[in-house]
Parts: sequence; structure tokens; C-alpha cells
Amino acid sequence: MNKSESITNLATALAKAQAEMPVAVFDATNPFLKSKYASLGAVIQSSRPILAKHKLSLVQFPISDVAGIGVESILTHESGEFIAERVTIPLSEEKGKTKVQCAGSTLTYLRRYSWASILGMYSDEDSDGASITQAFQTKPTPALPPVPMQRK
Repeated sequence: MNKSESITNLATALAKAQAEMPVAVFDATNPFLKSKYASLGAVIQSSRPILAKHKLSLVQFPISDVAGIGVESILTHESGEFIAERVTIPLSEEKGKTKVQCAGSTLTYLRRYSWASILGMYSDEDSDGASITQAFQTKPTPALPPVPMQRK
């Protein structure tokens, strides 16, 4: 990780932003695995207003090196403080896709996970308006019927 000499202001603002950060809602479906996930757009859209409120910004750049392709994410605060991290993975090929299409998919995937990771975000199914408190309330465990005593 690369960072400015001090990250005091950034850390304070990020802590406040994380306290308000909404859940990124699953808005897309993987056609192969039939699993739902939060798209890059959903992750960015749910976090940007909170970042702006706390004078934070997150920018990402595509990168490449001998290891493959990747993303550099830089979280900055209005004070000029920043933290940055890079992630690269080998470029793979998929049947039916050009190398450029594979690169685009890989970059989108890495951007989504890097964006959420640097902000400490998570995603979940849409609860149709149920509050976050309701979503995480523990449900009472039903009582088990009494076990009859055995006579000897």
C-alpha cells in the first residue's frame, strides 16, 4: 500500500463515511452461475454521495505489468491525504471472447472488488425496503418439545 505521510484526516473521514455507507444491492445476475451480485455501478452509486459528504474521492486507473492487468485505486481526502493500492492478475482468455473483451471483464471485476474493499463496503440482496436493523435481527429459536424421561 502506498500512502501520504499522514492519513489522520482521511482516516477520520473514512470512519464517518463507513458508519453511513449503505449496502450495495444485488442488481445483476451471473448468467453462467445464476448467482446475483452487486454490479460496479451499484457499488459506485451507493457510495458516492457518502464519499462526497465526507470530502473523500476514489479514483481508479487501469494498469498492466509483466504479471498481467489490474487496477490502481486511490482514496483521497480534501486535505491531500491519500491511500493507494494496486491489484493485478494474469490476463486469461475465455472461449467466445476476444482478448480485449476478457481484459474489459477483468478490469470491471477488479474495479468492483477494489472499490468495495477500500471502502469496507459489502453487498446483499434487496430487502424491499426493510431496514438494515430488520435484516440483521436474530430470529428466536423455536422451543424444542420436552424429552420424556425414561424409567428404568
